[in-house]
Amino acid sequence: MARLWYLIIFATVVFISLTGCTNNHGVVTVELGEVFTIGIGNSARIVGEDIELTFNEVIGDSRCPQNVICVWEGVASSKITIIHRSVGYLIVLNQPGLTEHAEDTFIDYTLTYSLNPYPREGEEIPPNEYRLTLTITK
Repeated sequence: MARLWYLIIFATVVFISLTGCTNNHGVVTVELGEVFTIGIGNSARIVGEDIELTFNEVIGDSRCPQNVICVWEGVASSKITIIHRSVGYLIVLNQPGLTEHAEDTFIDYTLTYSLNPYPREGEEIPPNEYRLTLTITK
């Protein structure tokens, strides 16, 4: 009976430990110039730089779906927060449709990014499926 009790306590401690660790998956640590991908609500810290970037939401995705002929290629707009030297900046990244990636600047950093998945005709993309792939360089 004592072994069963210890096994239950051990299993409970392992479960609580693993559950607590899942919250840490929202922040990745990357090097300057390294390609990384984050989902909505997740963040990335840049090693050696005082920068943390969070992917807040997709505020619009009017990109022309794959295999469709459009008059306008559309644009995907993603809202991010960059914390630089303890100051937060809200930024909107706009990626034109039919492009593999786009580029923007922040202070003396260059952000190269792309939003995936790319739209398909007749399919709506749930917000939790969006991923923002970025590279931050100086």
